[in-house]
Amino acid sequence: MSKSQVLSLVAVFKPGGMFMNRRLLQKIALVSILTIIAAFCAPAMAQSAGTLALTGDELVDEGKYEEALSYYEQAIALEPSKLPLAWAGKGVALNGLGRYEEALVALDKAIALNPSYAKAYYQRGEALYGLERYEEAITAYDTALAVNPQFGYYAYYGKAKSLAALGDYSAAIPLYEKALSLEPRYAEPWAMKGDALAATGDYQGAIAAYEQSLSIEPNYILAIKGRDAAAANITGAAPGTTVSPIPTMTTPPVTTAIQTQTTVPPTTA
Repeated sequence: MSKSQVLSLVAVFKPGGMFMNRRLLQKIALVSILTIIAAFCAPAMAQSAGTLALTGDELVDEGKYEEALSYYEQAIALEPSKLPLAWAGKGVALNGLGRYEEALVALDKAIALNPSYAKAYYQRGEALYGLERYEEAITAYDTALAVNPQFGYYAYYGKAKSLAALGDYSAAIPLYEKALSLEPRYAEPWAMKGDALAATGDYQGAIAAYEQSLSIEPNYILAIKGRDAAAANITGAAPGTTVSPIPTMTTPPVTTAIQTQTTVPPTTA
């Protein structure tokens, strides 16, 4: 304790000092109270930020991206440098809204806070895919897989659709097969595999893939169109017809949990 602090304390407690140094006592009491409040409130604030982020996840699963974004931003305001979950969630919501450049910023922040965050790398791939930066998307999917092998389905599927978008259907097909071997329950990957097979001229294989898609989602229009076009190429019913990949979605899927819907696969674990 410094000499000035000692003299201040002496002045407070000497006769007549209490009255004369009431303001000093008030300051000491206020500082003590604020210190106690900060100590008790810090864990509560962190917990509140986590709760807000989890609420955002639930809203993303319901497709309520704008509302989810609000919750993630509230969480980030409370813990801007300690909650990669909220930054990644913000990226997921922005992907869902088609705001891919903004999503990249949020996902890069999540990765900076947690370099082993496979979900953030995967979602980064989805944002890059949405921006048609397919080579970079493949790198992001590979990183997600390297960080966490449990992201195998997501990474293989993401790489397959990126390679197909680049026109490398022969490389895309085995990756679709790897993804489907891990998760065969969704109609879209089967239809996209059918698109790739048709693009290589394997119409019989394409029809089999489309039929598998339709066994999951009987009214999936893109699988119906793809199957009919492939059949036409086999029978010659439409001379000169060729089949090119049919885009099966306008934006990459972004949900955070397994869905009950069978058409579009989930994208994070």
